[in-house]
Amino acid sequence: MAKVLIMKLKQYILTTLLPLSIFWVVPNFVSADIISQQFVAPDFDRWMYPYNFNPGSRETGVTFSSVGSGFEQFDDRDGQLVLGFVTQDEIPAALALTQYTIQSIEVTLTCSNADNVYDDSVDSWESYDIETGVPDDDAGRPVELYGAAFRGGYTGWSFGEDGTFPVGAVRRERNVYPIQFIDGIPTDVSNSVLDEFTAEPFAVGTTSTVLPGEVMPSETVLTFSIDVSDPEIQCYFKKSLQDGLMNFVVNSLHTSQQPGFRDFRGIINPNFHFKESFAVQFGLADAAQLSIVVAIADGDGIPEDLDGDGSVGIGDVLVVLGSWGSCSCCSSDLNGDGDVNVSDLLALIAAWDS
Repeated sequence: MAKVLIMKLKQYILTTLLPLSIFWVVPNFVSADIISQQFVAPDFDRWMYPYNFNPGSRETGVTFSSVGSGFEQFDDRDGQLVLGFVTQDEIPAALALTQYTIQSIEVTLTCSNADNVYDDSVDSWESYDIETGVPDDDAGRPVELYGAAFRGGYTGWSFGEDGTFPVGAVRRERNVYPIQFIDGIPTDVSNSVLDEFTAEPFAVGTTSTVLPGEVMPSETVLTFSIDVSDPEIQCYFKKSLQDGLMNFVVNSLHTSQQPGFRDFRGIINPNFHFKESFAVQFGLADAAQLSIVVAIADGDGIPEDLDGDGSVGIGDVLVVLGSWGSCSCCSSDLNGDGDVNVSDLLALIAAWDS
């Protein structure tokens, strides 16, 4: 019976409502409030390494790679930082995605060590794999920032400061991992060298205090300016604001070796202050910071109000139909499963009020 009703509903929509779509697809928001907010420390900051036994209480976190280390059973991006900023107290959460327009996002991190060579550009995956014979065409390696995704039943809220890594996690086992969008699909980039593709971060860390190729002194601040003009990235952070929590993963593919095998100079990896750092506690350095500017459009805060007219009705059905199919990051994917389909249509009908 349910299948018959759904088929009849789809037939009605396709034959009667769809021809009217030209009259219904323009959002109806007419004004917006601009919120400019700076978060001076994350609520969650953790060093994600398979054998870190105190993840939420470390003073610093270091980024490095397992590539060429002799420990290739671990993710290429082995030492990673996870940052979580609770935004819901300063920026309204649970609004319709169409009400958020993110104008800018910047994250800053402060180096706790010196002598890392500054690189402000993405390096190809081949330049990290010695077997390809492709050299790095510039000095240094970049520090990169990505969106975060979770597995193992975790969300950003439940993972927080004490969610399990798990300890000893090998490739593709960690419960939080960095993502980029490839063909609209959030894709794990932890093993981009093994998987033979050049990962495209949301942002690369930059500074104006030294030139590319020069070494960075201790307390250098790296700024990650995120390209919010990218529609997938824009929607990722819209969903983050809707949830009330923004999550980031910071990592790099700097070479790493076991201490006993280092040369006289040692291997220099980027190390960053966490909020628990004594330098941060005594005002000598800053923890990670988040700056965001977002426009909040007028509306009733109804997620199913996709066309922004203040109610749920035919116009919203037409928006769903217009994005029917695979849609990993769009407002009409009401259940967040990466597809716009009957489930989303039924969720919309359940909220119908006009």
